[in-house]
Amino acid sequence: MAMTDEKLPLENELSDVLQLAGPTGVDPMVYWHALRRHWLLITGIGLLCVAIVGPAVWFGVGSRYTAYAHLRVAMEEDTVAFKTGTSWVNLDRFQIYKDTQLQLVGSRFVLAKAISKPEISKIPEILHEEETGDPIEWLADELSVSFPGKSELMEVRLARPNPKEAADLVNAVVDAYMQEVVYAEITQKRKRLSKLEEVCSTRDAEMRKKRQELKNLAQHYGTSDKETLTLQQKLLLEELTLYRQEMAKTQFSIRQLQGELGAQEALFGNLNVMEVPAITIDELVRYDPVARQLSMELGFKKMDQVYTDSTVTPGVKNRYADRYHMEVQMLQEQYDTRVAELKEKALEKQRSEIQTDILRLKTMLAILEGQFKETERIVKTKREEADRFGNSTVDIEMLRADLMQLEALTAELNSEREKLRVETNSAARITLLERAEKPVVASNTISRIMFTLVAVLAAMCLPGVALVLWDVRAHRINTTDDVSKALRLPVLGSVPLIPSRVIRQLGSPSKRYQTWHVRLTESVDGIAARVLHKAEVGDCRAIMVSSATGGEGKTTLATQLALSLARSGRRTVLVDFDLRRPAFDEVFDLPLEPGVCELLRQQNVVADITHETSTSNLSVVTAGRWDRHALAALSNGDSAGMFEQLRKEFDFVVVDTSPILPVADARFVSQQVDTVVLSVFRDVSESPKIQAACDILAAFGVHSLEAVVTGSNDHLYGKLVGYESTISA
Repeated sequence: MAMTDEKLPLENELSDVLQLAGPTGVDPMVYWHALRRHWLLITGIGLLCVAIVGPAVWFGVGSRYTAYAHLRVAMEEDTVAFKTGTSWVNLDRFQIYKDTQLQLVGSRFVLAKAISKPEISKIPEILHEEETGDPIEWLADELSVSFPGKSELMEVRLARPNPKEAADLVNAVVDAYMQEVVYAEITQKRKRLSKLEEVCSTRDAEMRKKRQELKNLAQHYGTSDKETLTLQQKLLLEELTLYRQEMAKTQFSIRQLQGELGAQEALFGNLNVMEVPAITIDELVRYDPVARQLSMELGFKKMDQVYTDSTVTPGVKNRYADRYHMEVQMLQEQYDTRVAELKEKALEKQRSEIQTDILRLKTMLAILEGQFKETERIVKTKREEADRFGNSTVDIEMLRADLMQLEALTAELNSEREKLRVETNSAARITLLERAEKPVVASNTISRIMFTLVAVLAAMCLPGVALVLWDVRAHRINTTDDVSKALRLPVLGSVPLIPSRVIRQLGSPSKRYQTWHVRLTESVDGIAARVLHKAEVGDCRAIMVSSATGGEGKTTLATQLALSLARSGRRTVLVDFDLRRPAFDEVFDLPLEPGVCELLRQQNVVADITHETSTSNLSVVTAGRWDRHALAALSNGDSAGMFEQLRKEFDFVVVDTSPILPVADARFVSQQVDTVVLSVFRDVSESPKIQAACDILAAFGVHSLEAVVTGSNDHLYGKLVGYESTISA
């Protein structure tokens, strides 16, 4: 959980860096620094591209000669007798006419006619296009036709490297256009006159036919007057309405009778299962003497039986009870038989009455259906007669309208025919004003120069833009602020960028090299002073110097920092923990082994691997011979004892390790030191990689992390204003 808490601030810092380096929030100075880093390469590539692209574009564009031909497209046709005034409608039609001519000049049949000429078919480009493509499409792409200034003047032009070919092609196209379109239009006008003659004759015959049809209809209906025909149709429609009303009433009566008939038939069918109402039975008994007599006798007998049961003594009652009971039962049976006979007679009477009603209803229904059919026939006849009158009115009116329209159209056609007869011999609307002449001066000199200049500028700038954008995407460190503010990583100090050839000769007595030596020494001493202050304030004596990736000056920084601490009188040991790529054995001319690897493999002790140097207070521990066993021991924390003993024997332990990102060696070492110093190389180190290294160190529990920027303080150490001689002395 603690590791996660340590890592979150670093992740937030990385997010801030990426936002600052994004395409919308990038500092313009980033592009300046990218240009500063690569200006020499950009200049060289730009000059090389200019040397290639400039001549290529100049000679690639080449000289082109434009040949022109001009034709006049009149706004209106030249007429002999019939003049028409100019109107906005005519202007719109003229624009459409001009657009049509533009399309016709570049049409396939005109260009095919032009290419078919012997002198044109021998042009090299035409021969080449016939072998590889379509010469007509090629000529259509090369040809340009327009109306300059919205005038009546049509300009046909074509540009070619060969001036004679340009003039020949333009003249061939113009001649083909005049032959295939202009002269063909005159021929088409004569054909139109002939066709118009035929149309006029047809219209005259059709008009005579329409007049005869109108006359026949008037004779058939006795009149051709519209009002008379309309009145007759109105009377028929009123009569038709009356018959339809009568038919509707009859149909309603039929449906009513059909309902009654259905009800009677249903009643007759259910009569056998129906019960005779009690009130009907009582009425039948009351009016039938036999049933009435039996009912009275039965009542008296029942009264006697009740009286006997209530007054006579039990001994006498038993003697008369059976006799009364038999008499009541016999009378009851006679009464029931008579009532059944009366019921049957009542049902028979009702059945007869229902049959009579059914017969009556069927008779009335048959009569009404006959009346309905007759009325329906009359309605149909009247409707047909009314429709016939209505159609006759419509037919006559349509014939009249067709006849009037036909007469107007025929008159217009006859007028147009007469005009066309007069104007057939008028001059053509399109005339050739000027044929193309062989051009003398190239027409694209200015554009050729402009194209070349644009190409040269593009060739000069595009490589630079590409390199700058590529460099910006890397998010390299440009200034110390990029580390302290953007990455929020404390900066311990900065050192000037010393050329590699100067580093190899820093001990030279030359004043030039002494100046460089002073610059480096002063900058590193400033960093050492801050380290000494931190050591006095807290326990900060074991210092690991590393970098995110290789080539960022960590070994040089570690060496110079150790030398500066030793010069300050502190006993300092410089440990080479870059086990895979050791360097101190060559820098200090010491044996590679025994060293750190041998100690990790427990082959030697600290005293065996510590070497004194010519610099007082400075000792060096070389890397030794690296193998997998040494790496395993390092990852298991076996180096803790070594650091504990070095802390006892020396004031400061400066450790140079491998880069953080490529391998894990430095991550294990970081757990044994007090602070980690990241070497950041201006113009080389990249912000995302530095942030990734910080995240890894935070994950391994490193709490003290600072940076030293190389190459970012040249303006401070450029001139020491007289201090060089003092320091040398």
